[in-house]
Amino acid sequence: MSAQVWIDGLFSGAVYALVALALAIVFQPTRVMNFAQGEPIVLGAAISYQVVALWQWGWPAALAITLLFGVGMGLLSERMIMLPVRLSGSRYAWIIATLAAALIFQSLFTISYFDVDSLRPKALAPGQLEIFGVTLSWQQLLTIVVALAVMAGYDAFLRLTAYGRAIRAASHDGEAAVIMGIPVRRVVVFSFVIAGVICAFAGMLAAPILFIGPASGLIFTIKGFTAAVIGGVGSPRGALAGGLIVGMLDSVVRNVAGATTGDFVVFGLLALILVLFPSGLFGKPMEAH
Repeated sequence: MSAQVWIDGLFSGAVYALVALALAIVFQPTRVMNFAQGEPIVLGAAISYQVVALWQWGWPAALAITLLFGVGMGLLSERMIMLPVRLSGSRYAWIIATLAAALIFQSLFTISYFDVDSLRPKALAPGQLEIFGVTLSWQQLLTIVVALAVMAGYDAFLRLTAYGRAIRAASHDGEAAVIMGIPVRRVVVFSFVIAGVICAFAGMLAAPILFIGPASGLIFTIKGFTAAVIGGVGSPRGALAGGLIVGMLDSVVRNVAGATTGDFVVFGLLALILVLFPSGLFGKPMEAH
């Protein structure tokens, strides 16, 4: 097996790790697993494709517009998901709300790009380098470095800042956090916004290499969810580890036995991890609403 397969797995694993981190960021203060979290990936890919490939405005404009729309999508997602959850009173309302949001966003992307198979702009970092005979594109290296930086930055943010401590307090006990004067509603909105921005940026980085179509959001959600559960939901380090495990395993098995077998092995690993380690490899026990 060539080393190139491992490089490709490391790259895709970095993308899945960012989705897993976004899922964890929303889950911490809400106990809601957002099944629409893969849609900002498509948003980032669509904006970069539209701005760079069609309008030819360049990557700085694509970056600014992607971050702006990522914030907007995060705010909209919070309203579409948390409002029905609060009004319904059902502990399972989040399942319907998040799936409905995913379908709505997917329909909007499909209508906008119904004749486009892949939202693939030119690379943000063109060119490639060789390390010990292994070819690594600058785009792949940039994505991996960004994923590591985002993971480390968010981990430090949680541990070292007042707002990070507020998120941890809201995650531990929302009612007690309200009594202590922590603005839990603001923390929830902030979590959706940060998660939306992270995934939109990840989509922009991944679009030149990975296949991202208008209806690809759900598969990224599933892979990110798998990574989050394997690593431990709520753990940035677990999100990174889970993403890399999913990416590597997926790439290796696809190379050996084909795409269908790759998905089967990844989801089989998810089932095994849930049986042996219900809280994931690095997570602490958490109960979803």
